[in-house]
Amino acid sequence: MTVFLIVIAVLVGLAVALLGLAHYWANTPHGRIKPTFALVFGLAKLLNPKGTKRGLGAAEMDTPEQTEKMRTEFLKNMAPLAKPVAFAGTIEDRSLSGAPGGELPVRIYQPDARDDGGPLPLVLYFHGGGFVVGSPVSADAAMRTLAMSTPAVVVSVDYRMAPEHPGPAAADDCEFAVNWCYEHAQALGARQGRVVVAGDSAGGNLSAVVSHRNHSAGQDRIGLQVLIYPWLDLTRTDRPSYIAFSSGFGLSTKDIEESMERYVPLPTDRAHPDISPLHAKSFAGLPPACVITAGFDVLRDEGIAYTEAMRAAGVAVRHVHEPAMPHGFISMSRLCSEAGKNLETIASEIRAMV
Repeated sequence: MTVFLIVIAVLVGLAVALLGLAHYWANTPHGRIKPTFALVFGLAKLLNPKGTKRGLGAAEMDTPEQTEKMRTEFLKNMAPLAKPVAFAGTIEDRSLSGAPGGELPVRIYQPDARDDGGPLPLVLYFHGGGFVVGSPVSADAAMRTLAMSTPAVVVSVDYRMAPEHPGPAAADDCEFAVNWCYEHAQALGARQGRVVVAGDSAGGNLSAVVSHRNHSAGQDRIGLQVLIYPWLDLTRTDRPSYIAFSSGFGLSTKDIEESMERYVPLPTDRAHPDISPLHAKSFAGLPPACVITAGFDVLRDEGIAYTEAMRAAGVAVRHVHEPAMPHGFISMSRLCSEAGKNLETIASEIRAMV
């Protein structure tokens, strides 16, 4: 009994100490980060003071075997960060024929019917991962939540990735998926009409690119673009947010630079709007947007700049800024309530789409 009490006392003491560290580390020179993330990043720094490569390094991805290992490890590391979500409906993995690179894998979420029996909106989701890692699997928990809470039919696109398929292969796949799903909406159990494009990080880039392409083609097939801490400018890493959060907050400036090398090997190609939509000549006529940015994120400033560019061009934009969040928080529901809150914000924007 005495040993048991000692163990309990030690565990309680350890928990109190960790809680104290979390609140101490939460106060940074750049403001206050959420204590749960402060603890995660703080312990990571203590355990590995020289830093650990995040898994997007160009030098580590020179062979197909190394690339596959990197992607497997990314999924393994992301899995514990999201709470499991039971899905009320059906989930189907299938492929779309006729895509630029051949069969295009997608994961389709068909939630149970709306209470009023009306048709569901259609959302295409493009996952994050620096154009190098990630898949519909890494976005699965968030997509289950979004599909049920909206409710909407969600098509999560497994686009081609670098280094095997440099840009703009990913954008070509996503544009194809938008057009295919628009034309086959009713067969997918969704309403016919304009669709939603959404994505986080690199997926936010792809959502922006396909929105520009759709407008340029005069198709008017996209009714809402959702850009979640989007990566929108692959030409530079010298904005203040890159400098402030260059390391120690999850996604690092080095990660970004190495992803650039894989997605667009030639720096001279990176200013093309199909790669860096912040460099588009015009933002007028784009679909309404919902942009979510995070305070402790290297991509913060370009997300804000893109929001301002759209607003200046007359585009209706809802901008949600989470000052205490790091990059990637939407997929980290175990660590923050903000993940669920922002998914509900996105759901409300989709429901309000005309």
